[in-house]
Amino acid sequence: MKIKKFIPIILCTLLFTVGCSSVDDNDAPNLVADSNNEISLSSEQQKAVQNSIDFIENSEFTSKDRIDPNIVTIQNADERTWELVYLENGKADEHAVDATDWIITIGDRSGHDFARIVCDSDTFEVIGYVPIE
Repeated sequence: MKIKKFIPIILCTLLFTVGCSSVDDNDAPNLVADSNNEISLSSEQQKAVQNSIDFIENSEFTSKDRIDPNIVTIQNADERTWELVYLENGKADEHAVDATDWIITIGDRSGHDFARIVCDSDTFEVIGYVPIE
């Protein structure tokens, strides 16, 4: 009799646990990290963020010294992201970026002290950047 009472509780707990832990690997979450909130990034995302920060530090961006590397947002690219991306040697073509790649925004977006870097989600390398208008 006691076992029958625990079965619904156990099933509900399992369903809740499985439902909350389900993540689609093809859909990277939007992650925001700032000095007030710590968000854990996957090791792959950490590599991509570090590569983006290195790219910014080695770039000729005029506000690179004012970009706060502790403020990070990660979004998935979409099928038209390539239209906005610039590479080191010019504009990207339609094969440069796909919908699995990441747009990593580093810095405070309330002004112009941020950069939008596009990284390959397989190699974690910087593909290019999206100019700020």
